[in-house]
Amino acid sequence: MQWKIRSAYVHSVATGLAAMACMMLAGCSVKQATPATNYDAPITLQGQVFAARNYMPGATVKIYATQPDGVAANGVYTGAAKLLTTTTSNTTGGWSVTGLSCSSPDQLYVTAEGGTPYPSGQNSTNLANNPNSLMMTAIGDCSILTSAANTTNVTSIVTNEASTVAAVWALRNFISLNGTTVNVTSSATNYGGTSGVGTPSTFAGLAHAFLNANNLSPYKIGNFQQYTNGSDTGTGGGLVPVQELNSLAYAQYLCTIGGDGTTPGDFSYCSTLYQLATPPGGTAPTNSLQAMLNIALYPANNATAILNFTLTPIPLSGQTGSQQINAGVYVPALTAFGTLTNDWSVAIYYLPGYGATATGQGSIYPINVTIDADDNVYFANPNSGTGTAGNVVALNSAGQSLWTSATDTTALVDPRGIAADASGNVWVVNGTSTASTGFVQQINAASGATVQQFPSTSVSLYGVAVDSLGNVWYSSNTTTGQNLHELLKNGTTYSEASFAVPPSSPAQTLLQIRPDSNNNIWVAGYNSTTAQAAYFPNTGTATAPAYATGLKFSPLTGSAGYGITTDASGNAYSVTNGTGSGIFKTTVTGSGAAATLKAANVAANPAAASRYLDIDGAGSIWYPDASTGTNLYQYIPATGTTNAYYPCYNAGTTTGTGTATSTVQTCTTGVSTRLDLAVDSTGSIWVASYGNSGGGRMTQIIGLAAPTVPLKALGKPGMMP
Repeated sequence: MQWKIRSAYVHSVATGLAAMACMMLAGCSVKQATPATNYDAPITLQGQVFAARNYMPGATVKIYATQPDGVAANGVYTGAAKLLTTTTSNTTGGWSVTGLSCSSPDQLYVTAEGGTPYPSGQNSTNLANNPNSLMMTAIGDCSILTSAANTTNVTSIVTNEASTVAAVWALRNFISLNGTTVNVTSSATNYGGTSGVGTPSTFAGLAHAFLNANNLSPYKIGNFQQYTNGSDTGTGGGLVPVQELNSLAYAQYLCTIGGDGTTPGDFSYCSTLYQLATPPGGTAPTNSLQAMLNIALYPANNATAILNFTLTPIPLSGQTGSQQINAGVYVPALTAFGTLTNDWSVAIYYLPGYGATATGQGSIYPINVTIDADDNVYFANPNSGTGTAGNVVALNSAGQSLWTSATDTTALVDPRGIAADASGNVWVVNGTSTASTGFVQQINAASGATVQQFPSTSVSLYGVAVDSLGNVWYSSNTTTGQNLHELLKNGTTYSEASFAVPPSSPAQTLLQIRPDSNNNIWVAGYNSTTAQAAYFPNTGTATAPAYATGLKFSPLTGSAGYGITTDASGNAYSVTNGTGSGIFKTTVTGSGAAATLKAANVAANPAAASRYLDIDGAGSIWYPDASTGTNLYQYIPATGTTNAYYPCYNAGTTTGTGTATSTVQTCTTGVSTRLDLAVDSTGSIWVASYGNSGGGRMTQIIGLAAPTVPLKALGKPGMMP
């Protein structure tokens, strides 16, 4: 069938399409305007389906609401969403429905199956329905259907490849496919928290994942915005890797058109995409959304070949070069990964100075990071490696600034380890080597105000953690005197616990701390020649712990043991550097004072200078490399494999015009030297990247890990919420 749109009809929608075209192109920087439509009850939900920025008539449009019936396994949730209604896109891809009913904390999303694509720049087509095409848009909380603000929130929902990439990368851990049915679900305990707020018993990972999708591509726009929060600059929002995302969207667009744009039933580009998106040992996808989901789940698989595929000229454009020479689809896009990136992980970068206030410095040297039950993220932020001024920067799950504490030039000048508890506090230690400034600071997590400071007998404080009873443990990067301490919680007060912690031989300074699920305390033992896993056994019970014996040590080959983390079974993982280095698993035989440790080197460590560790909900161990221009690593204990990632960093729409073949769009250094990272309940990894040129960055790698119980103080390592 040949579809044609009469010129008069095209003129009648020209204003809307012009705005849409500008938004889909690079460099327009279009702000979201208040729509002219006013909605009266029953609320009308309307949208438009596009092939890139051109019409997609005849698509089957389905509106879904998420459900809290997801089963957590292997890092993903599987379940069945609720189909609210089905309609079909009209000759311009438009659709409209009324009478929808759903309620918060359910989340709305739209899928579009099939349809007849209009190639770029064409107002008619002889192409036929493309059964390979499946796209989606993540909208957000069902409250938009009843909110008084619906006149600005509910309007022309755009569904195209850009909205699909944003949804799939943000929701990859929550999506399960049954043919063309796209189910987005979560467990009830990671669904919407309590009244939309994550708590120590219920989390809001799914709702926060929808916010992440709209940070990449707002549902009303259908393109990738350069900065989140509707910001024009990085001072108000995070930098989105627009070039990388454009490449991903274009890969799907080639399948949307199917082939060269002239031959009905030619789906050769879909066949190519399916081949490239087949996971290792898996089966080929059967629709374009499944292909994109596979790329999101296995971002390093065939990454370069997928990039080469995205350099295919725009179908029916007459171009013989890549899409880089025509700004009509998704441009600017990557022409090369660059020297660092070799995968399709996606990160939002909160740049130097982000979060600055009149009294508090923004991101300068973010070095340690912690996450609370609501996925709020707190960064310890000195102004240099030695520290002469320090503070804490707090962001919510979507990267919006919560508060920035006042910059301290006399006391908390060198904040290091940081930990959130279940009682509304954030704890941070001061890392200076001056005896008079060794203290632990208690901060109100809601406001950033200092609650109290607890002086310490140790200096060079380094790590801190909170156990499941709210007791605060902290360590010291010195071999002089006692270097493991506890602030014992009694109601709302804290006092220094007294116990003997004899040093080991060779002498160890103590760095990262992780209590396990039974409140045994694990600490990374640092030594320039021989690292050790340190273990402080609980000789009582989890609810009434006692520490009647000294630290136990398990020697590890290699040096500089900065990090340690525990799994759901009470084992500990460490990573060492230098000769004999590796990834070590330390197991415990017996309990309490009779416990014995045994460490085994389970895998090679590819990092030159590994640092702190974290574990995600599927049991994968994540750690950064503090060397410049190096990867973030994932060790998977179940398979013994190690994966490397370096998310693309580029300056989005301002880098190049996409109008000349000589324009080269590549990924550059986004995360440099770093010490610490943490995983939230969406599966996003937050990295404290302190060594970048011009200042430190706070980086969110969207959904790369498995959703995780975010608050370490709950003592649930390696578990999905």
